[in-house]
Amino acid sequence: MPACRPDVAVYLYEPGDGGLDRVAILLANGFAARGLKTELWLTRAQGACRGLIDAALHVRMIPAPATRRSVALVAQLPTLRRTIKAVKPRILLSAGNQSNLTVALACRGTATAPIAKLTNPVVRPGQTGVAARLRNARFQATARICAETLVLGTAEAQQLKAEWPETADHIHFTPLPIVTPAMIAAAAQPRDNAIPQLIAIGRLMPQKDHATLLAALALVTTPRWHLRIVGDGPLRAALVEQAKTLGIADHITFINFVDDPTPLLAQSELMILPSRWEGLGAVAIEALASGCRVVSTDCTPNLHDLLHAAGQTEPVPICAPAQLAQAIDHALLRPCNGSAMASATAIYHVDRAIDAHIDRFRPWLHPSA
Repeated sequence: MPACRPDVAVYLYEPGDGGLDRVAILLANGFAARGLKTELWLTRAQGACRGLIDAALHVRMIPAPATRRSVALVAQLPTLRRTIKAVKPRILLSAGNQSNLTVALACRGTATAPIAKLTNPVVRPGQTGVAARLRNARFQATARICAETLVLGTAEAQQLKAEWPETADHIHFTPLPIVTPAMIAAAAQPRDNAIPQLIAIGRLMPQKDHATLLAALALVTTPRWHLRIVGDGPLRAALVEQAKTLGIADHITFINFVDDPTPLLAQSELMILPSRWEGLGAVAIEALASGCRVVSTDCTPNLHDLLHAAGQTEPVPICAPAQLAQAIDHALLRPCNGSAMASATAIYHVDRAIDAHIDRFRPWLHPSA
Protein backbone atom coordinates (compact mmCIF):
# COMPACT_ATOMS: atom_id res chain seq x y z
CA MET A 1 0.00 0.00 0.00
CA PRO A 2 1.27 3.55 -0.67
CA ALA A 3 2.77 5.37 2.33
CA CYS A 4 0.42 8.31 1.82
CA ARG A 5 -2.72 6.18 1.70
CA PRO A 6 -5.65 8.37 2.86
CA ASP A 7 -7.53 7.31 5.96
CA VAL A 8 -10.79 8.81 4.69
CA ALA A 9 -11.98 10.14 1.36
CA VAL A 10 -15.32 11.98 1.41
CA TYR A 11 -17.20 11.75 -1.90
CA LEU A 12 -19.34 14.82 -2.60
CA TYR A 13 -20.70 15.42 -6.10
CA GLU A 14 -20.36 19.19 -5.79
CA PRO A 15 -20.16 21.85 -3.04
CA GLY A 16 -23.72 22.99 -3.73
CA ASP A 17 -26.24 24.87 -1.62
CA GLY A 18 -27.76 21.98 0.32
CA GLY A 19 -27.35 20.86 3.91
CA LEU A 20 -25.83 17.59 2.64
CA ASP A 21 -23.03 19.54 0.93
CA ARG A 22 -22.34 21.69 3.98
CA VAL A 23 -22.19 18.67 6.31
CA ALA A 24 -19.88 16.69 4.00
CA ILE A 25 -17.42 19.58 3.89
CA LEU A 26 -17.55 20.08 7.68
CA LEU A 27 -16.85 16.37 8.14
CA ALA A 28 -13.89 16.40 5.77
CA ASN A 29 -12.48 19.53 7.43
CA GLY A 30 -12.97 17.97 10.84
CA PHE A 31 -11.34 14.65 9.99
CA ALA A 32 -8.29 16.48 8.67
CA ALA A 33 -8.16 18.68 11.78
CA ARG A 34 -8.11 15.51 13.92
CA GLY A 35 -4.98 14.33 12.09
CA LEU A 36 -6.59 11.82 9.74
CA LYS A 37 -5.21 11.77 6.20
CA THR A 38 -8.31 13.11 4.48
CA GLU A 39 -9.33 13.93 0.93
CA LEU A 40 -12.48 15.50 -0.48
CA TRP A 41 -13.48 13.96 -3.82
CA LEU A 42 -15.54 16.21 -6.07
CA THR A 43 -17.07 15.87 -9.51
CA ARG A 44 -17.82 19.58 -9.86
CA ALA A 45 -15.40 22.09 -8.31
CA GLN A 46 -17.69 25.10 -8.03
CA GLY A 47 -20.76 25.68 -5.90
CA ALA A 48 -22.27 27.82 -3.17
CA CYS A 49 -20.45 25.99 -0.34
CA ARG A 50 -17.03 25.99 -2.02
CA GLY A 51 -15.82 28.64 0.42
CA LEU A 52 -16.36 26.29 3.37
CA ILE A 53 -13.61 23.90 2.20
CA ASP A 54 -10.51 24.30 4.36
CA ALA A 55 -7.62 25.59 2.24
CA ALA A 56 -5.36 22.85 3.64
CA LEU A 57 -7.75 20.02 2.70
CA HIS A 58 -6.67 17.98 -0.31
CA VAL A 59 -9.37 18.06 -3.02
CA ARG A 60 -9.28 15.38 -5.72
CA MET A 61 -11.40 15.79 -8.84
CA ILE A 62 -13.24 12.74 -10.24
CA PRO A 63 -14.29 13.61 -13.83
CA ALA A 64 -17.78 12.89 -15.12
CA PRO A 65 -19.76 13.91 -18.22
CA ALA A 66 -21.47 17.29 -18.20
CA THR A 67 -25.01 15.99 -17.84
CA ARG A 68 -27.63 15.67 -15.13
CA ARG A 69 -26.35 14.21 -11.89
CA SER A 70 -28.07 10.82 -12.01
CA VAL A 71 -26.60 10.08 -15.44
CA ALA A 72 -23.18 11.47 -14.54
CA LEU A 73 -22.94 9.22 -11.47
CA VAL A 74 -23.51 6.12 -13.59
CA ALA A 75 -21.06 7.23 -16.27
CA GLN A 76 -18.48 8.11 -13.63
CA LEU A 77 -18.37 4.62 -12.11
CA PRO A 78 -15.32 3.29 -14.07
CA THR A 79 -13.29 6.44 -13.33
CA LEU A 80 -14.23 6.36 -9.67
CA ARG A 81 -13.25 2.70 -9.43
CA ARG A 82 -9.86 3.34 -11.05
CA THR A 83 -9.26 6.18 -8.60
CA ILE A 84 -10.11 3.97 -5.64
CA LYS A 85 -7.71 1.27 -6.82
CA ALA A 86 -4.92 3.81 -7.36
CA VAL A 87 -5.34 5.92 -4.19
CA LYS A 88 -6.61 3.15 -1.87
CA PRO A 89 -8.34 5.19 0.83
CA ARG A 90 -9.19 3.05 3.85
CA ILE A 91 -12.73 4.49 3.81
CA LEU A 92 -14.77 6.16 1.09
CA LEU A 93 -17.67 8.02 2.70
CA SER A 94 -20.59 8.85 0.41
CA ALA A 95 -22.11 12.20 1.35
CA GLY A 96 -25.72 11.24 0.68
CA ASN A 97 -28.45 9.19 -0.95
CA GLN A 98 -27.80 9.87 -4.61
CA SER A 99 -24.14 8.81 -4.60
CA ASN A 100 -24.41 5.87 -2.19
CA LEU A 101 -24.91 3.12 -4.77
CA THR A 102 -22.20 4.46 -7.08
CA VAL A 103 -19.69 4.58 -4.21
CA ALA A 104 -20.68 1.10 -3.01
CA LEU A 105 -20.30 -0.47 -6.46
CA ALA A 106 -17.02 1.32 -7.14
CA CYS A 107 -15.51 -0.06 -3.91
CA ARG A 108 -16.48 -3.71 -4.50
CA GLY A 109 -13.46 -6.00 -4.52
CA THR A 110 -11.07 -3.21 -3.46
CA ALA A 111 -9.22 -2.48 -0.23
CA THR A 112 -11.55 0.45 0.48
CA ALA A 113 -14.56 0.24 2.81
CA PRO A 114 -17.64 2.03 1.41
CA ILE A 115 -19.70 3.87 4.03
CA ALA A 116 -23.05 5.35 3.02
CA LYS A 117 -25.02 8.21 4.54
CA LEU A 118 -28.80 8.21 4.26
CA THR A 119 -29.75 11.88 4.06
CA ASN A 120 -33.39 11.61 2.95
CA PRO A 121 -36.15 9.06 3.54
CA VAL A 122 -35.71 5.75 1.72
CA VAL A 123 -39.36 5.92 0.64
CA ARG A 124 -40.68 9.44 0.41
CA PRO A 125 -44.17 10.42 1.62
CA GLY A 126 -46.72 9.68 -1.08
CA GLN A 127 -44.58 7.08 -2.86
CA THR A 128 -46.45 3.80 -3.22
CA GLY A 129 -46.62 0.72 -5.40
CA VAL A 130 -43.82 -0.31 -7.73
CA ALA A 131 -41.90 2.98 -7.40
CA ALA A 132 -41.73 2.65 -3.62
CA ARG A 133 -40.72 -1.02 -3.76
CA LEU A 134 -37.99 -0.37 -6.32
CA ARG A 135 -36.60 2.54 -4.32
CA ASN A 136 -36.57 0.46 -1.12
CA ALA A 137 -34.90 -2.44 -2.94
CA ARG A 138 -32.17 -0.15 -4.30
CA PHE A 139 -31.31 1.25 -0.90
CA GLN A 140 -31.46 -2.18 0.72
CA ALA A 141 -29.07 -3.58 -1.89
CA THR A 142 -26.74 -0.65 -1.28
CA ALA A 143 -26.77 -1.34 2.46
CA ARG A 144 -25.78 -4.96 1.80
CA ILE A 145 -22.72 -3.85 -0.17
CA CYS A 146 -21.62 -1.09 2.22
CA ALA A 147 -19.49 -1.68 5.28
CA GLU A 148 -21.73 0.73 7.23
CA THR A 149 -24.87 2.76 6.64
CA LEU A 150 -25.10 5.89 8.75
CA VAL A 151 -28.54 7.37 9.39
CA LEU A 152 -29.68 10.68 10.84
CA GLY A 153 -31.73 9.60 13.85
CA THR A 154 -32.51 6.77 16.23
CA ALA A 155 -36.08 6.43 14.89
CA GLU A 156 -34.78 5.88 11.36
CA ALA A 157 -32.15 3.41 12.59
CA GLN A 158 -34.78 1.33 14.40
CA GLN A 159 -37.10 1.34 11.40
CA LEU A 160 -34.44 0.23 8.92
CA LYS A 161 -33.02 -2.42 11.25
CA ALA A 162 -36.50 -3.93 11.43
CA GLU A 163 -37.11 -3.71 7.68
CA TRP A 164 -33.62 -4.87 6.63
CA PRO A 165 -32.69 -7.45 9.31
CA GLU A 166 -29.82 -8.91 7.26
CA THR A 167 -27.96 -5.57 7.47
CA ALA A 168 -29.14 -4.52 10.94
CA ASP A 169 -25.67 -4.80 12.49
CA HIS A 170 -24.31 -2.27 9.99
CA ILE A 171 -26.95 0.47 10.38
CA HIS A 172 -26.13 3.15 12.93
CA PHE A 173 -27.28 6.58 14.00
CA THR A 174 -24.31 8.96 13.90
CA PRO A 175 -25.06 12.63 14.65
CA LEU A 176 -24.20 15.22 12.03
CA PRO A 177 -21.76 18.08 12.71
CA ILE A 178 -24.23 20.96 12.79
CA VAL A 179 -23.79 23.12 15.88
CA THR A 180 -20.90 25.56 15.68
CA PRO A 181 -19.40 27.83 18.38
CA ALA A 182 -20.94 30.78 16.54
CA MET A 183 -24.42 29.27 17.02
CA ILE A 184 -23.83 28.82 20.74
CA ALA A 185 -22.71 32.45 20.96
CA ALA A 186 -25.80 33.52 18.99
CA ALA A 187 -28.06 31.82 21.53
CA ALA A 188 -26.82 34.23 24.19
CA GLN A 189 -27.78 37.30 22.16
CA PRO A 190 -31.03 39.03 23.19
CA ARG A 191 -33.84 39.39 20.65
CA ASP A 192 -34.98 43.00 20.91
CA ASN A 193 -37.17 43.14 17.83
CA ALA A 194 -40.18 45.43 17.87
CA ILE A 195 -41.82 43.05 15.38
CA PRO A 196 -41.40 39.25 15.72
CA GLN A 197 -38.84 38.07 13.18
CA LEU A 198 -39.61 34.74 11.49
CA ILE A 199 -37.27 32.81 9.21
CA ALA A 200 -37.52 29.88 6.79
CA ILE A 201 -34.38 28.36 5.28
CA GLY A 202 -34.31 26.02 2.31
CA ARG A 203 -34.29 25.72 -1.45
CA LEU A 204 -37.39 27.08 -3.14
CA MET A 205 -38.64 23.75 -4.45
CA PRO A 206 -41.72 21.55 -3.91
CA GLN A 207 -40.14 19.42 -1.14
CA LYS A 208 -39.69 22.48 1.10
CA ASP A 209 -43.33 23.55 0.58
CA HIS A 210 -43.02 27.29 1.14
CA ALA A 211 -46.45 27.59 -0.49
CA THR A 212 -48.07 26.03 2.57
CA LEU A 213 -46.06 28.35 4.81
CA LEU A 214 -47.33 31.43 2.98
CA ALA A 215 -50.90 30.13 3.13
CA ALA A 216 -50.48 29.59 6.87
CA LEU A 217 -49.08 33.07 7.48
CA ALA A 218 -52.16 34.55 5.83
CA LEU A 219 -54.15 32.85 8.61
CA VAL A 220 -52.10 33.71 11.72
CA THR A 221 -53.76 35.91 14.32
CA THR A 222 -50.51 37.48 15.53
CA PRO A 223 -51.01 41.02 14.19
CA ARG A 224 -47.40 41.94 13.43
CA TRP A 225 -44.59 39.77 12.07
CA HIS A 226 -41.91 39.70 9.40
CA LEU A 227 -40.62 36.62 7.56
CA ARG A 228 -37.27 36.15 5.82
CA ILE A 229 -37.18 33.30 3.31
CA VAL A 230 -33.56 32.27 2.77
CA GLY A 231 -32.71 30.22 -0.31
CA ASP A 232 -32.76 30.03 -4.08
CA GLY A 233 -34.75 27.82 -6.41
CA PRO A 234 -37.17 27.49 -9.30
CA LEU A 235 -40.31 28.44 -7.33
CA ARG A 236 -39.22 31.94 -6.32
CA ALA A 237 -41.36 33.82 -8.84
CA ALA A 238 -44.43 31.74 -7.97
CA LEU A 239 -43.92 32.34 -4.24
CA VAL A 240 -43.51 36.09 -4.74
CA GLU A 241 -46.77 36.12 -6.68
CA GLN A 242 -48.53 33.99 -4.04
CA ALA A 243 -47.47 36.41 -1.30
CA LYS A 244 -48.93 39.31 -3.31
CA THR A 245 -52.20 37.45 -3.89
CA LEU A 246 -52.51 36.66 -0.17
CA GLY A 247 -51.85 40.28 0.76
CA ILE A 248 -48.75 39.50 2.86
CA ALA A 249 -45.98 40.53 0.46
CA ASP A 250 -45.05 43.56 2.59
CA HIS A 251 -44.30 41.21 5.50
CA ILE A 252 -41.84 39.00 3.57
CA THR A 253 -38.27 39.44 2.40
CA PHE A 254 -36.65 36.94 0.04
CA ILE A 255 -32.92 36.45 0.64
CA ASN A 256 -30.61 34.44 -1.60
CA PHE A 257 -28.70 31.41 -0.36
CA VAL A 258 -26.20 32.05 2.45
CA ASP A 259 -23.56 29.50 3.43
CA ASP A 260 -23.88 30.38 7.12
CA PRO A 261 -27.36 31.33 8.38
CA THR A 262 -26.21 31.89 11.98
CA PRO A 263 -26.32 35.73 11.90
CA LEU A 264 -29.87 35.61 10.56
CA LEU A 265 -30.94 33.04 13.15
CA ALA A 266 -29.43 35.21 15.88
CA GLN A 267 -31.89 37.95 14.87
CA SER A 268 -34.96 35.67 14.67
CA GLU A 269 -37.52 34.56 17.22
CA LEU A 270 -38.97 31.66 15.25
CA MET A 271 -37.74 29.35 12.48
CA ILE A 272 -40.45 27.56 10.48
CA LEU A 273 -39.77 24.28 8.67
CA PRO A 274 -42.79 23.57 6.41
CA SER A 275 -41.24 20.68 4.40
CA ARG A 276 -43.14 17.70 3.02
CA TRP A 277 -40.21 15.44 3.88
CA GLU A 278 -36.71 15.71 5.34
CA GLY A 279 -33.99 13.30 6.35
CA LEU A 280 -33.22 15.21 9.52
CA GLY A 281 -34.16 18.86 9.12
CA ALA A 282 -30.75 20.19 10.14
CA VAL A 283 -31.92 23.80 9.90
CA ALA A 284 -34.18 23.13 12.90
CA ILE A 285 -31.13 22.05 14.92
CA GLU A 286 -29.19 25.12 13.74
CA ALA A 287 -32.07 27.32 14.83
CA LEU A 288 -32.46 25.76 18.28
CA ALA A 289 -28.71 25.91 18.91
CA SER A 290 -28.80 29.61 17.94
CA GLY A 291 -31.56 30.38 20.44
CA CYS A 292 -34.36 30.51 17.86
CA ARG A 293 -37.60 28.63 18.54
CA VAL A 294 -38.88 26.15 15.93
CA VAL A 295 -42.20 25.16 14.39
CA SER A 296 -42.03 22.19 12.04
CA THR A 297 -44.27 19.99 10.01
CA ASP A 298 -44.19 16.25 10.63
CA CYS A 299 -41.63 15.90 7.84
CA THR A 300 -39.30 13.44 9.59
CA PRO A 301 -39.53 11.15 12.63
CA ASN A 302 -35.94 12.11 13.45
CA LEU A 303 -37.07 15.50 14.81
CA HIS A 304 -39.83 14.32 17.15
CA ASP A 305 -37.78 13.57 20.26
CA LEU A 306 -35.47 16.53 19.71
CA LEU A 307 -38.29 19.08 19.44
CA HIS A 308 -39.94 17.60 22.53
CA ALA A 309 -36.70 17.71 24.52
CA ALA A 310 -36.15 21.32 23.39
CA GLY A 311 -39.59 22.35 24.68
CA GLN A 312 -40.98 23.18 21.23
CA THR A 313 -44.46 22.92 19.73
CA GLU A 314 -45.31 19.42 18.50
CA PRO A 315 -44.88 18.90 14.73
CA VAL A 316 -48.01 19.57 12.67
CA PRO A 317 -49.27 17.57 9.66
CA ILE A 318 -47.69 18.36 6.30
CA CYS A 319 -49.61 20.50 3.79
CA ALA A 320 -51.98 21.77 6.52
CA PRO A 321 -51.96 25.61 6.51
CA ALA A 322 -54.55 26.09 9.27
CA GLN A 323 -52.72 23.84 11.72
CA LEU A 324 -49.38 25.39 10.83
CA ALA A 325 -50.86 28.84 11.47
CA GLN A 326 -52.10 27.75 14.91
CA ALA A 327 -48.66 26.36 15.76
CA ILE A 328 -46.97 29.63 14.71
CA ASP A 329 -49.34 31.69 16.88
CA HIS A 330 -48.81 29.32 19.80
CA ALA A 331 -45.02 29.32 19.46
CA LEU A 332 -44.81 33.11 19.41
CA LEU A 333 -46.62 33.24 22.77
CA ARG A 334 -44.37 30.66 24.45
CA PRO A 335 -41.24 31.69 26.34
CA CYS A 336 -37.89 30.60 24.94
CA ASN A 337 -36.43 27.70 26.97
CA GLY A 338 -32.78 28.30 26.16
CA SER A 339 -31.33 25.64 28.46
CA ALA A 340 -33.59 22.91 27.03
CA MET A 341 -32.75 23.97 23.46
CA ALA A 342 -29.02 23.89 24.18
CA SER A 343 -29.22 20.51 25.90
CA ALA A 344 -31.30 18.93 23.11
CA THR A 345 -28.82 19.95 20.41
CA ALA A 346 -25.59 19.16 22.29
CA ILE A 347 -24.91 15.86 20.48
CA TYR A 348 -24.78 17.78 17.20
CA HIS A 349 -21.90 20.02 18.25
CA VAL A 350 -19.30 19.84 15.48
CA ASP A 351 -16.53 18.43 17.68
CA ARG A 352 -18.73 15.78 19.27
CA ALA A 353 -20.22 14.68 15.95
CA ILE A 354 -16.83 14.39 14.25
CA ASP A 355 -15.55 12.32 17.17
CA ALA A 356 -18.63 10.08 16.85
CA HIS A 357 -17.86 9.49 13.17
CA ILE A 358 -14.22 8.68 13.88
CA ASP A 359 -15.28 6.21 16.59
CA ARG A 360 -17.55 4.54 14.04
CA PHE A 361 -14.68 4.37 11.53
CA ARG A 362 -12.13 2.77 13.90
CA PRO A 363 -12.47 -0.83 12.60
CA TRP A 364 -11.24 0.33 9.18
CA LEU A 365 -8.78 2.97 10.38
CA HIS A 366 -7.12 0.49 12.74
CA PRO A 367 -8.05 -2.97 11.39
CA SER A 368 -5.65 -4.82 13.70
CA ALA A 369 -6.92 -3.13 16.87
